[in-house]
Amino acid sequence: MDDTKAPMAAMTMVGGDHFFLRRWVDYYGRHLGREHLYVLSHGGDPEHRKIAEGCNVIYLPHDATRYCFNQRRWQMLSMFTSGFTRYYNWILTGDVDEIVAVDPAVSDNLVEYLKRFDADARPPVISPLAIEMVHNPTLEPEPITEDRNVLDVRRIYRLNANYNKPCITRNKITFAPGGHFANERRKFLDPDLYLFHLRFVDYDMTEERLSLRKSQRTRQSGALEQTSRKVTGWDNAWETYKQLSVKEPVAETVDFPDLRQKLNDGWRRKDEKSPFFTFGGGRSKELYKLPDRFAQVF
Repeated sequence: MDDTKAPMAAMTMVGGDHFFLRRWVDYYGRHLGREHLYVLSHGGDPEHRKIAEGCNVIYLPHDATRYCFNQRRWQMLSMFTSGFTRYYNWILTGDVDEIVAVDPAVSDNLVEYLKRFDADARPPVISPLAIEMVHNPTLEPEPITEDRNVLDVRRIYRLNANYNKPCITRNKITFAPGGHFANERRKFLDPDLYLFHLRFVDYDMTEERLSLRKSQRTRQSGALEQTSRKVTGWDNAWETYKQLSVKEPVAETVDFPDLRQKLNDGWRRKDEKSPFFTFGGGRSKELYKLPDRFAQVF
């Protein structure tokens, strides 16, 4: 790494979501040090500062209109991320319900893992393989408690290529809304990094969170059937989750060589006029189970 810069920082923007912020800060604080974590607190929630004690907490004014909220948010995150590349070798930017981790069979330290690249062989942007956790209450009845790792009580997941995000960068970057795509032409799907998407990690928590999001959306723009806007993943997420939550895993594995090859072969510009690039989308119909070695990751 460049010795004139610190090794790595992580950044997220959050509104509410105290459970996810606690896990995000605890995990990245262990790997990077809290002084290298940047939490953008939408609305200046005092609880965010308590949870993220020792981190860099930046209060943002609450936007009640939420006008073009996601687009504006990711424009800002792109600029912050690009600026931080002047002081850090790597910047990890993502949503608060996402955790990027190394396969514990390979390394137990995110920064040390990223040091493996030769100076002239470092990719400009790194994408992990996406693991979307899915809570099946029948198969995994134990609650997530403060004293236990999430992956100790939740191991079931599906593959969701929408979250193979270009989330770790060492160069200036522009993210698409949601951070799903970026303007970097060169691809690197890391062989041992995984992005754990946690929005479906607990039945009760998912129901409460999605209900809140739906009510916020309705207050801001009206009920879906009363507007001309397009249906988004947040509109039908609860129905999607309920269908997934009763499925059983078909295998215990994180090895998907055919999928990785398909993703790499599918690398392309998002569409003809888009400045963004993508591996392509797609979600597995089947659920899988993480091997036991992941239990201590977070």
